[in-house]
Amino acid sequence: MADDHLHCASCGQPLTGSYYVLINRPERFCPHCIATRPRCSTCGAPLGNRFWKLHDGRQQCDACYAVAIYNPVQAHHLFQQTAGMLAEGMGLRLHVGVAFRLVDAPTMARLRGPTPPGQDTLGLYRRQKNHVRVIYLLYGLPTLIFRITAAHEYAHAWQAEHCPLLRNEFLREGHAEWVAYQHLLQLGSHKAAARMLDENHPYHEPLRYLLQLEAQLGIEGVNQYMMRVDIE
Repeated sequence: MADDHLHCASCGQPLTGSYYVLINRPERFCPHCIATRPRCSTCGAPLGNRFWKLHDGRQQCDACYAVAIYNPVQAHHLFQQTAGMLAEGMGLRLHVGVAFRLVDAPTMARLRGPTPPGQDTLGLYRRQKNHVRVIYLLYGLPTLIFRITAAHEYAHAWQAEHCPLLRNEFLREGHAEWVAYQHLLQLGSHKAAARMLDENHPYHEPLRYLLQLEAQLGIEGVNQYMMRVDIE
């Protein structure tokens, strides 16, 4: 059997010279595929000869498609698991509660409104005009991304209920990302949690700040801080 590591994961041709790898992916890709092939909408890897096209136009590689969440019943079950773990393990309980919806990319774009180019919206918390609170998640997310996105948006629902006067976006997003980080630890996904600290993403600095607060105050202390920070 040929060694797959000596062949491009997209076109299958032998790798005779330089090649590219993606962070936390074992596959290797030839320069031609990196330059010319369409990318997976989820992980960004060059698509192979076999890939999946979702009804809303997104394209996924085999690896992402195999672990993605498409079934609304399964999605609701995972969301409830995440909510329960955050309520019990971090004290982030909701008294009013929040509804959950799995939506496609056009629906998410309509709900979110204009966004900067290249910035995808995976999840969204909204309070509707009828006062119903809803968390929307994009369908087709790999399971782990689904879980951390659900945790992030659940944190915003908790903020809306317990910190209604909080207007500091740095703290709001930092706290939500910190909750997602803590959820990864709850799931035993320590490598994924470490990546959140290493990767350059928009919430990197707010997350670091909340982790510093946690080191000083503990988890419950951070929650108490969030509830009083804008009213002291």
